[in-house]
Amino acid sequence: MNNLNEILDKFKGKEGFECSGQLSDESIHIMESELGISFPKQYKIFLKKYGYIEWFGHTIYGYAEDDDYHTVVCTMELREDDVPDNFERISNEGCVLESYGGGGYYFLYSDESERSGQVALFLDELFGKEAQSWSTFESFLEYMLSL
Repeated sequence: MNNLNEILDKFKGKEGFECSGQLSDESIHIMESELGISFPKQYKIFLKKYGYIEWFGHTIYGYAEDDDYHTVVCTMELREDDVPDNFERISNEGCVLESYGGGGYYFLYSDESERSGQVALFLDELFGKEAQSWSTFESFLEYMLSL
């Protein structure tokens, strides 16, 4: 967990850094209930510490007053989207962490998934198929720090 906190603290140095502030366990539980999933431990720590974070050009979704950065709203929109027959649908075992600028999204797998805690990038240009993945939320955050 110390490594996670160290990584999260590095985001404060990003240009234009903003966050919504800490979330309570009750707020996190409500978000999980709305999605019908359980968040991995590392993501809960992120939500408790920041809610969501934004910096120049990027956002990691969580809880935000702005629906564009709220993981529940963004995930539910993608779950309900009409997609062409040749596109893979979003899994119900996780949540969206950020939209990908070229079309697609970063997705965090829930505790219920066989891939619990992993993050994957799904691209529209690949018809909704996975293009890249990270074995942990921490490794995804390290990647995001490098952008």
